[in-house]
Amino acid sequence: MKKSILCFGDSNTWGLNPATGKRFEEKVRWPSVLAEMLGDQFAIIEAGQPNRTLVNNPPFNGDLSGVSYLKPLLEAHSLTAIVIALGTNDLKKRFKLTPEQIGNGLANLIDGIEGFYEGYKQPKLIILSPPYVSCVGQYKHVYEGAPSKNLALSKEFENVACIKNANFYDLQKIVSVSPIDGVHIEANSHAKIAGLVCNLINEVDA
Repeated sequence: MKKSILCFGDSNTWGLNPATGKRFEEKVRWPSVLAEMLGDQFAIIEAGQPNRTLVNNPPFNGDLSGVSYLKPLLEAHSLTAIVIALGTNDLKKRFKLTPEQIGNGLANLIDGIEGFYEGYKQPKLIILSPPYVSCVGQYKHVYEGAPSKNLALSKEFENVACIKNANFYDLQKIVSVSPIDGVHIEANSHAKIAGLVCNLINEVDA
């Protein structure tokens, strides 16, 4: 039986191309590249969604909240591991969230996962903190103030991962956002994330 890995994230997991505003083709997106790297014994579930948050429900699209949308995926799949790659959208100026509040959102999401599997084997968790968001291009005003929160957010996520006994990696260490929009990653960064997650999955699975 294949081991199922859920990749649960936002537009950078979905594969938004900052140059075109459309979706990267399958061979570029990091969950798909991860599937190639891991091989036939694994099944990768791509669950990226633009605008997905940890804390607030985006207007008119409440189902994009990570907390409210994860349960159906847990019910539909028998999972070996869950990769959580969220937090970028919570940095938007209009939400007025502190890194601590976003970190609490991550903790609440993990609490929900643990509660869902209470009494059963818990999937391994891999937490990826977001790449460093910049204020440039079309999202300049949307993410005003985000650069001052980037480092603190990564630390908050690391603390939550430590408390929850989850694997953690700070994506700021290996990838950069596109200079075009300051939010989304380019094709070469998708490959880097896939390689990183592949190594983490192999460590978890060992």
